[in-house]
Amino acid sequence: MITKAFKTVFFKEVMENLRDKRTLMSSVIMGSFMGPLFALGMISMTAQMGKEKAEKQLELPVINMQFAQNLEKHLLSNDVKILTLDKTPEAAIKDKDHDVVLEIDESFSDAMQAGTPAKVKVYYDASAKGAANVSVRRVKALINGYSSSIGAMRLQLRGVSPNLMNVVKIENHDQATSQSKGAQLMLFLPYFLIMGLFVGSMYLAIDTTAGEKERKSLEPLFLNPVSRTSILSGKLAATVSFGLLTLILTLIAFKLTLPFYPMKKLGMSLTLGLDDLLVMLVVLIPLAVLAGSVQTIIAAFSKSFREAQTYVSVVMFIPLIPSMLLMFMPIKEKLWMYAIPILNQNIVINSIIRGEQIGAAAIALTVLATLILGLALAWFAVRLYNKESMLFTD
Repeated sequence: MITKAFKTVFFKEVMENLRDKRTLMSSVIMGSFMGPLFALGMISMTAQMGKEKAEKQLELPVINMQFAQNLEKHLLSNDVKILTLDKTPEAAIKDKDHDVVLEIDESFSDAMQAGTPAKVKVYYDASAKGAANVSVRRVKALINGYSSSIGAMRLQLRGVSPNLMNVVKIENHDQATSQSKGAQLMLFLPYFLIMGLFVGSMYLAIDTTAGEKERKSLEPLFLNPVSRTSILSGKLAATVSFGLLTLILTLIAFKLTLPFYPMKKLGMSLTLGLDDLLVMLVVLIPLAVLAGSVQTIIAAFSKSFREAQTYVSVVMFIPLIPSMLLMFMPIKEKLWMYAIPILNQNIVINSIIRGEQIGAAAIALTVLATLILGLALAWFAVRLYNKESMLFTD
């Protein structure tokens, strides 16, 4: 039953937090829109850089080009601009003067005349960031193409069909859809949604507990003839509400920015309908209860606002763990995984953005498992304030 004290405390905390414009801007507004805007900017910039690198004329520094005149013609016919190098290839790559350097072995022409493999060296940095590897792939493709054409000509001159070299023919059947390919760019979505939820409730969870203990305003509040359970329940409900507000705004932000992602340029597609967003919201609502409860418990054991902020900031890394696991490890979903909070939300959201169907049992288990744990932690958080030791900072 919702008591009058619960309503009074709830609306008091909500209104005070809304009046604090700086906190509202940093925790709710920035927490909601920063993730979608950051993701949009990074993906758009990366796609644009890769496209420019792939379409731009390839500038290739070549050492000893005079030993491979036919290869030079092949490169020029493919619109490659051949450059000379005034330093060692190792230094050129290390100093980031060029993405790739080609060196022709001095025995190249002799090997070609003898019909033996001719050696070239390709210098590059496989750990280079950005679109640097695009140039490397283009150079290797050009050299492989030249090698294949020369090999085919040699076989034909000897009256042998080049098809004899193709002993096994691979027929690719890629089962990835354009939607699942687009989902690869959105693997960060669960993390941003969960992190936004935690950020949205963090400030209020700290301020209504550790903050009030530090200001010594809890003692007079508890002198009122109402139960502490009602007071703390109202504070916790306000904390959860701001977490949910941040979550809803984050979902809206991703929905609004989605049309601006360069999916067509990358040969991908990604659609998030209202029904998809609704499922995400349903599975994340119980997590708001869990997040608010955990943050409140941590703040309850802290003696000051700053101490609570430090501890809660460390806890913010917990949602990162399952997100990173699902990004880099191939995990086959099992039903029991939907009973693990945070991991289950990650699995459900990843399945949605891949365009996969999610069973009702998986969604129900995700909601119930997270809600049960969240309510248990909420009960524990409320019961903490029935202890006198929780009221004092000294």
